[in-house]
Order: sequence, then structure tokens, then C-alpha cells
Amino acid sequence: MRLLDRFEHYAIIVLLSAMSILVFVTTMARYVFFYPIPWGEEAARYMMVWLAYIGASAGLKRGSHLGVEAFVSSLPRKWHWVLDALRYLIIILFNVLVIIFAAQILRNQKATGQISPALEIPIYFAYAAVPVGIGLMTIRAVQKLIEVIAARDRQVVAAKGQEG
Repeated sequence: MRLLDRFEHYAIIVLLSAMSILVFVTTMARYVFFYPIPWGEEAARYMMVWLAYIGASAGLKRGSHLGVEAFVSSLPRKWHWVLDALRYLIIILFNVLVIIFAAQILRNQKATGQISPALEIPIYFAYAAVPVGIGLMTIRAVQKLIEVIAARDRQVVAAKGQEG
């Protein structure tokens, strides 16, 4: 998991930095030097898509995604782990479905040979962000599900230890 952590960390740093520099240079070229860079906007857009999906995976690891805490807090404490486990199971199921459909789209794009307008690269490179990012999120959701179950097991063992 440390390798995955590093990959996400460095990919986010590199993509955000490159995208910011590219947008700045493209804007300066267009409005200051009156020399537009036709591929700059498209490249920045693709970087932003990759950044969003990799960032979503990193956010899931850190627990940064929004949740419905008011509902969870209204239930007895002993049920919190069930809702957490259910949440991660739903995320895993949804992600698997997205990966399946995204893989079909990528196959179709590869078969048609579609290329991006300005960069003239195969369009499936840009669209590959979806299954890659969702795959990373699935790994993180499985990791979180294991953590929830392990925490529950530790609570049960601790409670039995206090009884005995």
C-alpha cells in the first residue's frame, strides 16, 4: 500500500503542477504574446480529469469524502460499523460496474481509432483515467472495509476481555 500511497501523492503533485504551469503559459501566450498554443487547453483538461480521479482515490483513503453523519450519529453506536461496512460495499459494487462499462468504452474507442483534436493522441489515453482512477478507489474501498471489519473484531475481543 505504501507504493500506492506514493504513486497517488506524486501523481497529484506532478499533474497539478504541470496543469497549473501549462494553463499559465497558455494564457500568457494567448493574451500577452498573441500566440495561442492550440493543444494547451486540451492537455490541461486531460490532466485535470486524471487529477480528479487519482485525487478521488487519495480522498477515499484519507476519509475526505462527504458522508451523512447526522443519520449515522442518530443510530446506536454499535451500528456505526455496519453502516461503514455497507458504505464501502456499495462503493466497491458501484466502482466495479463503472470499471466494466469504462472498459467497454475504451475498447470501442481503441477499435475506432479516435484521436483527440489538438494533441492528436488516441482518445482512450484521456478516457483511461476513469477505469484507472476508479480501480484505485476500489482498492482504497477494500482497504477501508478491511479496516472497519478489523476494528469491529478488536472491539468484540476487547468487550469479551472486559466481561471475563
